[in-house]
Amino acid sequence: MAKFKCSAYNCKSTNASGVTFFKFPLYNRRKLKKWLDNMRWKGWTPSRFSLLCSNHFEEKCIDRTGKFVKLQQDAVPTIFSFPEHPVKKTLAINPRSKRYKPPGSEESQTSRALSLPAAAAAPKTAKLTVKKQKPSETEEEAAGDPKRSDRWRIVTDEALMKIESFPCFFHGDYCLPQQDILWAPDDSFNVECEDPEKLIEVKEPWQWLGLDVRGPLPATLNGHKYILTVTDYFSKWVEALPMQMCHASQVAQHVSDIISHFGFPLRILSRLPHDIVHKINRELRDQLKVTISLVVHHQQTGTADLTTQRLIGRMTSDLIEEHPADWDVYLPAKVFSLCFTEHSETKERPFSVLCCRGLQPVPSPRGLNFTYSKIRECAFVVR
Repeated sequence: MAKFKCSAYNCKSTNASGVTFFKFPLYNRRKLKKWLDNMRWKGWTPSRFSLLCSNHFEEKCIDRTGKFVKLQQDAVPTIFSFPEHPVKKTLAINPRSKRYKPPGSEESQTSRALSLPAAAAAPKTAKLTVKKQKPSETEEEAAGDPKRSDRWRIVTDEALMKIESFPCFFHGDYCLPQQDILWAPDDSFNVECEDPEKLIEVKEPWQWLGLDVRGPLPATLNGHKYILTVTDYFSKWVEALPMQMCHASQVAQHVSDIISHFGFPLRILSRLPHDIVHKINRELRDQLKVTISLVVHHQQTGTADLTTQRLIGRMTSDLIEEHPADWDVYLPAKVFSLCFTEHSETKERPFSVLCCRGLQPVPSPRGLNFTYSKIRECAFVVR
């Protein structure tokens, strides 16, 4: 059995001593700050493997009524034994870890922690009970006014915006609501168009696709912070790929790979800004050696298939909550599960609709009976 250790200063508790261990609230930035302030470690940040034992919580903070012992929603650790001066925590470093720096490197010298034996030489400690403090007005204002990024606006769906426990801790405030992670609104686009001249019907798989970029998300160990999603409106098939940067060249490269496998669609709709769509098309023309513009700016990109967009949003939120440091590793399995599960609208699996009906990939660009200006004005209806 793995041996759990408490992260508090001078605490010798392990799982063999009969105490209960709790994870840090990494997905609640304000609550996490209270925990760390009370722990008084200098220059230390918990990982998803860090634990704190029940000895540091008052009994009223612990819920023992159920099958498992858990913390109350507003529980904050307040019982600690401290030296008179703050100390730095010594971390156990795995030499194989990507974050490991050799002892002689400049970065390792600046980040080297003081050893606990040195801290033990400090004057005798006194057992203290830390009083709970309300966040100051300055903290409240700072949390409500995140610093805006100069990057181009990324779009996402409503489900992702409603995540109250989004792990913004990993990258400060830029993952908080009301910032770049907002999806471009589709509310102004009227999809209930009765004019047949302004309707485009989606009748077959891999005709019309939707493209979106989600992020910035918590960076993984591989440096991925964005997710590119390409969805087929008819079959509900989803392609989702992690990206390190939100550059048009990276988006185009992934789209090229998708086309090389599934063939050319009629066109790809995207609600990304016009200038970004233009750059993506320019890259695609160079990479695929075509003369047409495959991606068309359209505000109905998200609302043409709301159900699938919500499923992707839920998948993304679950993925980041379960695997914040390596969600990119688990992304293919999540997408695989999504495409092999019966869709609530079609009552069929996307894989069955797209791949099991003898549809042959189209190896070259497909002609259109519509001009690009008409496509932007039309509403899409999936038959």
